[in-house]
Amino acid sequence: MPRNNLLRFSTFIALLLVSITSFAQQLLVKGSVLSKTDNEPIIGATVMEKGTNNGTITDIDGNFTLKVSNPKAQVEVSYVGFISQLLNAATTMRIIMEEDTRNLEEIVVVGYQTQRKVDLTGAVSVVDMKQPISESNPNVLNSLQGKVAGVQISTDAAPGGGGTKIRVRGMSTVNGNDPLYIIDGVPTTENLNSLSSNDIESIQVLKDASSASIYGSRAANGVVVITTKKGSGNRISVNVDISGSFQTVAKQFEMLNAQQWGEAYWTANKNAGLKPSHPFYGDGDTPVLIEYLDDARKVKASDTDWQDAIYRSAWTQNYAANVMNSGERGTIMFSANYTNQDGLMDYTYFQRFSARVNSTYKISKYLSVGENLMVAKWNDLGYTTQNDRGIPYGAMRQHPAIPVKDSDGKFTNPLSLANSDIANPVHELYNGRDNSNESWRIFGNAYLEIFPVKGLSLKSNIGIEHVQFLNQALNRKVQESDKNSVSRAYGQGDTWTWTNTANYNLKLNNHNLTILAGTEAISYKYQGLSAYRDTYKFEDDHYMVIDAGEGTQTNGGGKSAWALFSLFAKADYNWNDRYLLSATIRRDATSRLYKDNNSGVFPAFSAAWRISEEEFMPESDILTNAKIRFGWGQTGNSAIDNNYASYSTYRYDVGNGAYDLNGSGNKTLAGIIVATSGNRNLKWETTTQTNIGLDFGFFNNSLNMSFDYYLKNTKDVLTIPPTLSVAGENASMWTNTGSVKNRGFEWMIDYRSAKYGDFSWGGTLNLSRYKNKVEKLNNLVKFIGGDYRLMEGQPMGVYYGYVVDGIFQNDDEVRNHADQQGKGVGRLKYRDMDGNGVVDDKDQCVIGDPNPDFSLGLSLDFSYKRFTLSAFFTGDFGFDIYNTTKRQLDFMTYGGTSTNRGVSVLDAWTPTHTNTSVPALTVTDNNNEGRMSTYYVEDGSYLKLKYVKLKYDFPSEWLKKFGASGLSIFGQVENLFTITNYSGLDPELPLGDYGARVDTAPYPIARTFSMGVNLKF
Repeated sequence: MPRNNLLRFSTFIALLLVSITSFAQQLLVKGSVLSKTDNEPIIGATVMEKGTNNGTITDIDGNFTLKVSNPKAQVEVSYVGFISQLLNAATTMRIIMEEDTRNLEEIVVVGYQTQRKVDLTGAVSVVDMKQPISESNPNVLNSLQGKVAGVQISTDAAPGGGGTKIRVRGMSTVNGNDPLYIIDGVPTTENLNSLSSNDIESIQVLKDASSASIYGSRAANGVVVITTKKGSGNRISVNVDISGSFQTVAKQFEMLNAQQWGEAYWTANKNAGLKPSHPFYGDGDTPVLIEYLDDARKVKASDTDWQDAIYRSAWTQNYAANVMNSGERGTIMFSANYTNQDGLMDYTYFQRFSARVNSTYKISKYLSVGENLMVAKWNDLGYTTQNDRGIPYGAMRQHPAIPVKDSDGKFTNPLSLANSDIANPVHELYNGRDNSNESWRIFGNAYLEIFPVKGLSLKSNIGIEHVQFLNQALNRKVQESDKNSVSRAYGQGDTWTWTNTANYNLKLNNHNLTILAGTEAISYKYQGLSAYRDTYKFEDDHYMVIDAGEGTQTNGGGKSAWALFSLFAKADYNWNDRYLLSATIRRDATSRLYKDNNSGVFPAFSAAWRISEEEFMPESDILTNAKIRFGWGQTGNSAIDNNYASYSTYRYDVGNGAYDLNGSGNKTLAGIIVATSGNRNLKWETTTQTNIGLDFGFFNNSLNMSFDYYLKNTKDVLTIPPTLSVAGENASMWTNTGSVKNRGFEWMIDYRSAKYGDFSWGGTLNLSRYKNKVEKLNNLVKFIGGDYRLMEGQPMGVYYGYVVDGIFQNDDEVRNHADQQGKGVGRLKYRDMDGNGVVDDKDQCVIGDPNPDFSLGLSLDFSYKRFTLSAFFTGDFGFDIYNTTKRQLDFMTYGGTSTNRGVSVLDAWTPTHTNTSVPALTVTDNNNEGRMSTYYVEDGSYLKLKYVKLKYDFPSEWLKKFGASGLSIFGQVENLFTITNYSGLDPELPLGDYGARVDTAPYPIARTFSMGVNLKF
């Protein structure tokens, strides 16, 4: 054989031997990944050969196949919510994964970046989205009530939850107290009832200044960070959620029937020394209800329960689905949602359609792009419910003898029958059947991210929010003498947010440094139009358009705008997972303030020490995590109603601004007058907050506790001091005069048990308490408000009035009491606070506080085989409610002669029945018992079982036959019961001005029964 051929043959043999040897060293691994909790396969778990990019994910049966480089290789197995494992490769592997009861490696979203939960140095709460949420309320905020320590949620209970309010660590200003929402990196202050809860992946609440100051002048009231779902898995997956809810009115006022009303009215007249007489009952010694209430004998006397007449049981339907996938280069998720909630009152509803597309794409290792886009359309119809002219209050007040309709089937008219000022509430509902509030919202962002060198990312993100509404109100006649009319309103607001950030991460041995720097520009513009026309011949909704009216026609419109430009930077340092430092600074410049004061700088820093990582701490399964946190920072607020408070504005006026410039004596010319007076010295409200926190984990973090104590002080609070009349019209202006102090603590304990056979359980308890005090308002006044007010030296929203010391029982008590106009036996006794022998306005004092002494939330979960039972309790304790409904319920003198009263008047004081708190009935109020007093202030403490949910997960082997990967069904009850001594319908009330809790018979909170199914493919 020639030498060259021999060389080629030798080389071929050598390469063949190397190939055979290399092939022999590879190992084909086949296995399955199962959950320790229920022995079910885990779909989509990642299986990677350690130190390589070689990997795969488990299929629908939890199985995988992976060829590793050599028999001694190791594989890493990971899945969200489970403890990762590192195992030696084997031909056949059966991997059991255990749920991570408290995943310290969990990634949370904070200001413009993400962090490991274990690295947090500020007060950040993570909401457990696996806990039960409201299946009937479209606003996800309602489901957060009681679940985050230091966060207070209130709702008006109307369809759609549009009146929901959130307060983070109490109230720190007399102006806007709403937090800032960050959705996928885009800031907003709009209501969240357009956002489907099925689209939400995680919610974090940034409560202290050290965590929130990165958002600067808009973060004084806390920040709620919401991240929506992204595509996942290496195959297309489909998730479908369907639920139906049946709502009922949990409680109604107990009112008098027609006969009881007549007897009470007769007693009240006799007690006042008057001869009883009423058109419905005659003028005899006893009341006798007449047969017909009108001369035409068409309105037959009845015994109407007006609350039953306006309320109904109602259904809510919710359909949601998403399709998602991910691959090596990108992810995509598409979702759609339809919600239809009928209100508890006829013709009230909330209906929403929404769709979302979230996607990411990795163009190269240096460049990636992504977007998040939501489009939502919703329509709702509600009625005025939060005052004594609303439908619920009107139904409670209406006279029981009046029927809903007459013998001809027409609505009765209490305004003329009973000389009342309360219309037929059923008629009002029917008249408004074609009213509507239609809204659109487009919300999203698109970004480009560059990775030029290792550890550095440059990101440009542009966000858009477009909100528009079109409202229609057809004001049909109640009486023939009424003038019908149409009101229409249109408005749209557009917000553009452009954010550019640079994020650099350097890891060197035990040192880990992350530096963030960025700019943000926000621009907002709003414009609106309105039109009104009256006098229509027909009241058909197709006819009642603006052009068809024959009477007065008016229109209006306006626009406003503001802008914000910001520079910010943040540095985080971590040494060996033991010592953590963070520093933040942000500079905001706003168009809302004059150029000399329009910028503010908001610094913050925080530090944490993980004691459990110290070498002197012995390794133990008992104490597995211990961390001390400290934070300090400043945030700002300029959220007042007037975007131009720094500038004087003027308007064209044909009234007060008109002048007889020609001296004719009979003709004037319109002029320009001051509309608002501006203050160029306005500056930011500044909130300074200090936070000290402790975190502990025990027994491999199955038991976790955290505690935070904070001081939160706001200075330069914006108020409008009064002005002297000589200063001229509209001379009052916004000024920086006030200061408010808050302090409080938050405590959370969480436990997740080991599995005892087929049983396991877990629970989370959080407690919080805050106290606030108005330090100063301004140099001219010491209080703002009336029955509930702001007062220097007092908590916000305190109630102010007289102290009631019971009822005068006899003539001796009346004679020995201070001079009190109208006093008498059976009447309320008011305390002479200053002891001067006269009860007058100087005897008023603070008589109640709407701020709770402490709040709690308790969630419990019990799992047995495939069943999971969840319960959630919430409560506020030690707060007061101003119950205005008692004026109507307990006194015959309030709200008109022919309005109904509560059954409490049957318990009124008499000479033979003195053990009662309800004064003697009368139709004259010489004692002025409608004045604000402790009679109307009640302890509102309550504990409520908010949710009970039972869920069943079907076995995966059953589902394979249908090509499904998961199926669960559930039943849930909301607002099951409330433990309280409050006499009103529900102590869970909407927050009023200054945080006061005023019961004006709002829209009732429903008791809801839900069933649903979740199906995965």
